[in-house]
Amino acid sequence: MNGSFAHSRERRHRRHALALPVRPRVAVLLCAAALALAACATLPPPTAELAAAAQAVATAGDADAAQYAPQDYESARNELLQAQAAMAAGDDDAARAGALIAAAGGDLARARSRAAVLDNDYAQRRDEIARLRAQLQVDDTDTGPVPPALQEGDAMAPQMRLQALETDPRYAGVGAYERLRAEQAVQAVATAKSHDRQTAMVLASRRVAIAELAAHAELVQAAVRRLEQVRGDLLLEASRREADRARQEAERLRLQAQIQAEEAERLRATAEAEAAARQQAEDVILDVGSEQAAKLKAARDRDAELARQEAELLQAQQAAGGTPAPAKAAPKAAPKAATKPASKPAKKNK
Repeated sequence: MNGSFAHSRERRHRRHALALPVRPRVAVLLCAAALALAACATLPPPTAELAAAAQAVATAGDADAAQYAPQDYESARNELLQAQAAMAAGDDDAARAGALIAAAGGDLARARSRAAVLDNDYAQRRDEIARLRAQLQVDDTDTGPVPPALQEGDAMAPQMRLQALETDPRYAGVGAYERLRAEQAVQAVATAKSHDRQTAMVLASRRVAIAELAAHAELVQAAVRRLEQVRGDLLLEASRREADRARQEAERLRLQAQIQAEEAERLRATAEAEAAARQQAEDVILDVGSEQAAKLKAARDRDAELARQEAELLQAQQAAGGTPAPAKAAPKAAPKAATKPASKPAKKNK
């Protein structure tokens, strides 16, 4: 039971009491006051609503709502502060209404932040896929339907916006929980009292906006998953091509190393052949020199042997004829001495 119901009962009892006599009227008024006090006593302070609102605002902050939905986040924080102030002042009705609005504001900020993050992820994945396709030089493949752009009809009534969301086939089957809460908020507007109608309208508008954001976010999230699959396939293709290039490079290096090894072997064989030829030439030169040296040695040995034999013959002749040893050399010099005097008389005869 809420405060508006208690007040309506109190007003009905007062109208009924005015039509009664004085004493019964006093009794009825006392009963009405007692009922009003009892009704008010049945409504606990909105501590649970304030706790839920504080949790919603904190969750929005954790979802980076201050960056992606700053207006909604700041509005929810201010509404929470106002609700807490009303609670401290003893105005439970205002605190309860403010807490409900702040909770819806925190949920709206979180939903808007989530949608913005998913939109950024979708744009980044799409750009990355475009770069991979250009790098791999492959044609564009089907990545599924593109999520529709988010359009919030703030100028429309919450009921009309919810109806448009329900009838849009692109959003079929997404955001079911948020839609249910939006439907409940729209129905609460129809049954709200006049003094609660403004709060109910704010709640309905925010719940419908949350449902729109949730539906959009689910479509974008599905598109991001599809792009992730495409990106994974492209990365796999890039890895395969990189492996092929690595194998080709390894094969090229292997052939280059083989060619270098063969060239080194050829150079080694050539060097060995040249060294062998040079050694052979040196051996030939050494053989020729040895042969000449041997011939020269043999000639010298023969000369020495002849000289020795001649000396022995001279000694033998000397021993046999008694002629002195130097007399053997005179006949060799005699012809030279005879030749010179023979030329001189020829000149005299002339």
